[in-house]
Amino acid sequence: MQPAVLPVTVTASHLRACAGELAGAGRVELGELTTMLEQVVAGQRLLAGALGSLAARVSEGHHSGALAAAPSADVEALADVLHAAADAFGCSAEALGESAPLATEIARTAGLDTRL
Repeated sequence: MQPAVLPVTVTASHLRACAGELAGAGRVELGELTTMLEQVVAGQRLLAGALGSLAARVSEGHHSGALAAAPSADVEALADVLHAAADAFGCSAEALGESAPLATEIARTAGLDTRL
């Protein structure tokens, strides 16, 4: 894997902007919806991995002493929250992934150009 090109804060801001665009999107064709769902599932899986990695880094920072100045309970709580968020993103990705055949069948029967 290549190192990240953008700082994580820039990448996170871009993610937020893209999510905002999806949330405010107007009418969408069913063919676009199925493709969009595939992309969201892939993105959620990657976010689950990113959050899991961050949780591991926080835990490692706690154990290595890098976060010794922070209250131990707070560091552990943050690691737990990041792990829970990673699990939630993973579960959401799985649920959406399971819906892909249903979305594809609806698009096939109603027509890919049907607008919602």
